Amino acid sequence: MKAVPDQPGSWVTLRPEVRESWRRSAQFLPDPGVAIAPVDTADDVLRDLRRSHPLRQVLPIFERLLVHSAVEAGLIVAIGDAEGRLLWVDGDRQALRRAESSAFLPGARWSEQAIGTSAPGTALATGNGVQVHQDEHYAFSAHQFSCSAAPIHDPHTGHLLGVVDLTGDEKAVATHSLPLIHAAIAAAEAELKVLPARSGLAQLTTLGTARPQLRSAAGRAPLSLRHAEILTLLAWNFSSGGDGLSASALAEQLFGETGHEVSLRAEMVRLRRVLRGSDGAAGLNLESKPYRLSSTVELDALTTLTALTAGDRDAALDMYGGELLPSSEAPGILELRRHLSTALRESMLADASGAELCRYLQLPEAAGDEQALFTALKLLAPDAPQRAALVARM
Repeated sequence: MKAVPDQPGSWVTLRPEVRESWRRSAQFLPDPGVAIAPVDTADDVLRDLRRSHPLRQVLPIFERLLVHSAVEAGLIVAIGDAEGRLLWVDGDRQALRRAESSAFLPGARWSEQAIGTSAPGTALATGNGVQVHQDEHYAFSAHQFSCSAAPIHDPHTGHLLGVVDLTGDEKAVATHSLPLIHAAIAAAEAELKVLPARSGLAQLTTLGTARPQLRSAAGRAPLSLRHAEILTLLAWNFSSGGDGLSASALAEQLFGETGHEVSLRAEMVRLRRVLRGSDGAAGLNLESKPYRLSSTVELDALTTLTALTAGDRDAALDMYGGELLPSSEAPGILELRRHLSTALRESMLADASGAELCRYLQLPEAAGDEQALFTALKLLAPDAPQRAALVARM
């Protein structure tokens, strides 16, 4: 007898862990025949989740230990957060295309509450590694795949960070699949353990946004464009080992000429007031003579540049939401914007894969970049799904 979701009497044929998952799933999915994983994460929200998630730091480990072998086996590797939202999905191209029809893609929610029994959702629900064969999924839309998954934790606190999943045909639930996932997780947790715990520093968001802000674990503070310009220039100076900027030097970078020191001092008074009254500032303050920051700020533009220098283009693209303070006309910001944009483009043209170039070409500033377009077409496989969209742009 085959187990059927709407016939609880048939569930006795299920493995105990799957049967318990089906019982939980029945509370959330009234009609498993039509249920599909919700894809309700906006692109900008997904980008923010990726750039701030601690597992971003260990993506190269999963790439080396899981993704490479998954591609060879025709499988998919997915990494999700503690709520079951898929953040990164990579692997065999054909498998990825098939998975999209079941909403197995970045931004989709695969918790038990969202889509019932699946390896990612059930691993998060139980705290254990789990394997789910095709028809053991509670929702019919997931029956074309089998999957193995296990949770991953923060080694500093023990808190749940997310889930690592291997999805595809029956090879995804082979005897060695779950041990392979556990080995990759162990390596990632070991790497996280030697990294410092999350700094708690203020994070300055400036890329591709008309609403710059300071963020910390305690809250967020929206910034005016002028205040974001000041903090960006001082953060860049701080990171490069500078001793700060004199009033005349900072005024020139903001206004294009000296003689605006009085206006600058007034802005500094207002900015200090914003920082003192904001949870998002995380203790950040301004010091004078010369103007400088009291502590390090995690500036997204600098994080992107660091990733490019390390050759981690995927991480750079995750962080890079667009040009630095795109509405700013301050000369100092224009110079930094050109520097970062040029560094990104040169890295893409020199070393990027076809898939990375496709991501780069989605940026507004790359809309007319014919060299990047033709380079991507040269690198992509003939059957790559991205080719049609690129050809249409020619």
